[in-house]
Amino acid sequence: MKKWFIVLFVFFYMQTTAQNAELRKYPLTTVSDVAGFSVLNILDSYLSPLTYSGMAIFYERTGQKLFSPENTSVSMQGRFRTLAGLTVNPQSTASITYLGAGYSWGAYYHFQITNELRLQAGSLIDAGFAVKQNARNVNNPYNFDLATNLNLSANANYDIATKRRTIRVSFGFETPLMGCMFVPESGMSYYELFGLKNYTNAVHFSSLHNKQGLSVHTSIEIPFKYSTWKFGIGSNELKYKANDMVFKHNEYMLLIGLKYNLYRFIGTKNSAPENFISTYK
Repeated sequence: MKKWFIVLFVFFYMQTTAQNAELRKYPLTTVSDVAGFSVLNILDSYLSPLTYSGMAIFYERTGQKLFSPENTSVSMQGRFRTLAGLTVNPQSTASITYLGAGYSWGAYYHFQITNELRLQAGSLIDAGFAVKQNARNVNNPYNFDLATNLNLSANANYDIATKRRTIRVSFGFETPLMGCMFVPESGMSYYELFGLKNYTNAVHFSSLHNKQGLSVHTSIEIPFKYSTWKFGIGSNELKYKANDMVFKHNEYMLLIGLKYNLYRFIGTKNSAPENFISTYK
């Protein structure tokens, strides 16, 4: 009798485990890969008192995933972006080349307003690095941008159902709240800064009093048979000041890319599950 009880217990346990595995949902990472062109305007008072204008190219990858499949209201997001550009002064007698990259990570809370409208609000922590070179500046030809920020961010997604597919229109913005930035004193060379270890007034606390910015983007996502394409426009406007110098970085973008869901699995024992859930829905 005891043996039959053990057999029945094992049988029901295996059945329950199999049913739970079938009902369990696995969170996907919704990835967006976009690239595009930018109209770039730079004012770097350390290198030149003039505003330099030109063109740039950029690449951006964003990944968003639910913290838990049981809670569809909270998600995490990571974003990597790189930008390369060439700008010239108003007289076209000198140029500034720009090369930068940054990464941000944060969390969003999701609001289901209607079946078609979804809102996301949250905060992101970012870290960025960029190098700018002025070929005409002999004494100080380079300047480096180093900064980290706590940003406020919000997104709105609206689905438009057509006869053949559902098109998604998105709008979002992001603005820095507080952080830390590297700005050397005017006229101080990087040899003095690093060679002689003179870091006086090089690192500054940033907030709304000395750093204002707004990043805005709007896009349309169109699903096709085997892929979802993303088209959009956007702008990044940033102004900050330190050591009696003013810096500006204005960018107006045109982008195109792909959006897809991703689940990582390796080996024969960790095969792809059947039940998925993503932040895209």
